[in-house]
Amino acid sequence: MKDVVNFLESLNILDDELVVLACSYGPDSMCLLNLLLDCNFNVVVAHVNHMVREESFEEYRLMKEYCEERDVKFEYYQFENKITKNFEATARLKRYNFFEEVLTKYHSRYLFTAHHGDDLVETVLMRLSRGASFRGYAGFREISDFRGKFLVRPLLFVAKEDINKFNSKRNIPSSFDYTNADKSFTRNRYRLDVLPILKDINPKIHKKFIKFSHTISEYDDYVENEVKILYSRLYSFNRLDLNEFDVLPLLLKKRLLCEIFSNLYNGEIININDKHLNLIFNLIDSKSCGQVNLPKKIMVVKYYNILEFKVNDAGLKRFDYIFEDKVMLPFGYIEKLSEDINSKSNYIIRLSSKEISLPLHVRSRCNGDIMFVKNLNGSKKIKNILIDEKVPSDKRDGVPVVTDSDGKILWLAGVKKSKFDKQSDEYYDIILRYVKKEKEFDEE
Repeated sequence: MKDVVNFLESLNILDDELVVLACSYGPDSMCLLNLLLDCNFNVVVAHVNHMVREESFEEYRLMKEYCEERDVKFEYYQFENKITKNFEATARLKRYNFFEEVLTKYHSRYLFTAHHGDDLVETVLMRLSRGASFRGYAGFREISDFRGKFLVRPLLFVAKEDINKFNSKRNIPSSFDYTNADKSFTRNRYRLDVLPILKDINPKIHKKFIKFSHTISEYDDYVENEVKILYSRLYSFNRLDLNEFDVLPLLLKKRLLCEIFSNLYNGEIININDKHLNLIFNLIDSKSCGQVNLPKKIMVVKYYNILEFKVNDAGLKRFDYIFEDKVMLPFGYIEKLSEDINSKSNYIIRLSSKEISLPLHVRSRCNGDIMFVKNLNGSKKIKNILIDEKVPSDKRDGVPVVTDSDGKILWLAGVKKSKFDKQSDEYYDIILRYVKKEKEFDEE
């Protein structure tokens, strides 16, 4: 246990700081509890009853007594009902939610679990067999992030056999969970059938897997850092610049897309698989515009050299307002200015009430809309203006169309102005400004 003790001491946790230990009264967590106490850690034991075995209630009693005898703080959580579907995932979520509550209650930054070296071997083998991300193949680390706190696994340096020897020598009590012998659980088949063969070849096989895990993590950390740099440079306002993306190595392309999806899905990257990525790459490689629909109403739209990621909200509602001083719109608002500002932007228009009919209207575009474009001899369809100005297809219905009361289109706000726009040295008595929620189009 020397490696474990050295690791615990290297954490440099303050003497008066509380740490939380997930302790089941099994051999592994009881071993770790005693090691923590030996090293003078201030421990809070967090014990969970999964309501699966009758023995759980006796284990709760024994665990509580053990803590009381040693003046160790004790927190208990009991599942209200038996879990009938997806037990392992559901139980894990409930369990870790409880651990987070205990960490918060005691203002602790450290959650300790009793995962050991054999657990790491089993986890890596399982993930290699069923498939995982590159980082997933590393299994788990000695220290990792847990909801902004530290999740610490000091026993990774030792095997199950070392734990049993330590407990036997110290007379440390514990319980045996008979479900660990149930081969209907995948992990138990690896533990009972596969691991013994590997230990036959190398009794210290867990140390080789720790080295393997560290190597994978080192490579992955490097790639992740590169991806974060690319993410900040190529991705903004839910849009990915395909010009630079296209020249990246395939590995970085995939990881950058996964980073985008991780943020879109709040870390639930399990929603996206290789099939979805292939659809997106096909969309990127196509010469035309298009879209791919993904789980949970996420839609990926390609237009020109941009890939946009958005929630498919089944389209925008149409609007038609009589304009007075200000009107709120899907992507921003239009307001009347009392003083002129020095701008030639398409987000500002100057009008003369002598040439138009009031009141003004602000509405969605309609089929057949045309506008007499400023500095252009003749009219042009609104549809063609939006295409020529490279306005994304899913945003076109949200572009405000400003008309007078006779229906003449005066302004395609933020995109193009009509012949009715006045220069600063001409007569005008109406100044309008369009302000967007997000700066999706560059102002001139």
